Amino acid sequence: MNRNTTIVLVMAFGLLLLYVLLVQRPRDEAAANATPTVSPRPGPVWSFTSDQVAEFGITDLPKNRNVTVAKDAQGVWMVTAPEARRADESQISSKVGQLANLSVSTIITKSADLSPFGVLSPTYTIGVKLADGSQLKAAVGDKTPTGTGYYVLREGETDVLVVNSGSVDSLVGLLDNPPYFVPTPTPAGAITSTVAAPTPTP
Repeated sequence: MNRNTTIVLVMAFGLLLLYVLLVQRPRDEAAANATPTVSPRPGPVWSFTSDQVAEFGITDLPKNRNVTVAKDAQGVWMVTAPEARRADESQISSKVGQLANLSVSTIITKSADLSPFGVLSPTYTIGVKLADGSQLKAAVGDKTPTGTGYYVLREGETDVLVVNSGSVDSLVGLLDNPPYFVPTPTPAGAITSTVAAPTPTP
């Protein structure tokens, strides 16, 4: 092998090495980071107990409507939006329990593009305020292809969660039926019993 051939081979190898280091390797790393990794990791969306919740709300962004429920100074649950009225305690207890137990079935990580999940332009948002003043928020995007879950993104995070659609739909149902307290009506024709006063003895 003559000197000229050796120089050409060395230069070709050097150019190939530069291509791998400057072009192909970053491209491979970007592709690896952009490829979503789906892992089944069951767990809660948030970590709090029912008695820590001081306020919660559901917002329907496309229809510009919301329902918000909060405890007043006496600890009584009140619906504050869309109309300020006393809340049904039993309904609130159930919904707060659902919020505290809202669970994740799958976590999607390493996704550089979140737009396919609908969480960047969500249909709903869920917000929770705790007694210590901390606030939690999540965006609810599209349903999964199977329809059994929603894609959810917690505020300040990049991992997309899959949350059971039944649990989310139950909370979203408050938008159509706010949990107002409705007094039990007295049945028509009901007779109120009275005790007759004793007849005095002559």
